[in-house]
Amino acid sequence: MRPGMRHAKLALALFVLLPVLPSCTDDAADVTLDPAEATAGKADGATTALPALPDVQCTGTPAAGPSQSWRHLTSRVIATATPNHRGFDLVAGASDTSQIIAGEASYGTTIDKALEDEWVDLYACRAGSWSKLGSALTDGEGGFRLTLTGTKRLPLGQRDLFVSVRGDRSGARFLGLVAPAGTALAVSDVDGTLTSSEDAFPTALVTGAAVAIHPGASALFARLAARGYRPVYLTARGDAFTAATRSWLAASGMPRGPMRLAPHRITLPGAPTVAFKSDAMFELESHGLDIAIGVGNRASDVSAYGQVGVAGDRTFIKLPEFSGEVAADLQAGRARGVASYGDLMATVGALPQR
Repeated sequence: MRPGMRHAKLALALFVLLPVLPSCTDDAADVTLDPAEATAGKADGATTALPALPDVQCTGTPAAGPSQSWRHLTSRVIATATPNHRGFDLVAGASDTSQIIAGEASYGTTIDKALEDEWVDLYACRAGSWSKLGSALTDGEGGFRLTLTGTKRLPLGQRDLFVSVRGDRSGARFLGLVAPAGTALAVSDVDGTLTSSEDAFPTALVTGAAVAIHPGASALFARLAARGYRPVYLTARGDAFTAATRSWLAASGMPRGPMRLAPHRITLPGAPTVAFKSDAMFELESHGLDIAIGVGNRASDVSAYGQVGVAGDRTFIKLPEFSGEVAADLQAGRARGVASYGDLMATVGALPQR
């Protein structure tokens, strides 16, 4: 067993389902495309036909109805702060017998106070319309969790998901990706890899300054998506910054794709970051998906990608911010240095179609 698979506590915190043994019932058959979504377009706007996964999007928010009474008086007080709910993006394989829709409900951008023991309603975009999946009670950490099995599982494709808190009908969008076995993923770090520097986002939290993206990054990942490499964004930022991260990626023109953020708080540099990222990627692989490309900017990224078997010529490190830190890895062939994302366009164009 690979070392990363032993971190069971972190795997549970990520709320990502490990595959289970299939049964002999029809309910355990692989999920397929919904014929009503076959013309919904390719994920990330890709024009390639392989694989033809629809990207199912809904406008607005679900018609969840009016707010309902809180179960606890303390919840009413907590909810006077700004909502900071987040869903943990679903990633599942076609043969997974269960899919877990999960996340956390909380309030306050600084305190991030959990909403405990309250009902939330969960929705998925199906053929362009919101459809209710079910409801869940939050736990002592504000976590919610709904398991879909059998015919209730979501079909193949990428789609909008939504969580709505019953007490005030505040909510949050997130994503779900259900893909066939062997689907190729292009995993990317965020801070310093996509943002203009490692500290651009933390600085912006204090100063309110805009966070720039490296030139050419969005075009490169759009090209990857067009060749069938599904983007996944993996960052050691704490999951309290889920909404901010999702908004920044969209505003910066990055193609839609699932995110993985560290549970609860920013993961410390070095070994803790390597452990978090490698565990998260082992989880992605456990659904039958292939981490084909890794993009980062630090030695911890090289190490994490190496642990899950990403080849050195498919591990790309954005220079020059940490050139000294990654020099030994580059010299040993464990990764390739990238001075600009424009330089990678030809390399991406030559990748095999997935």
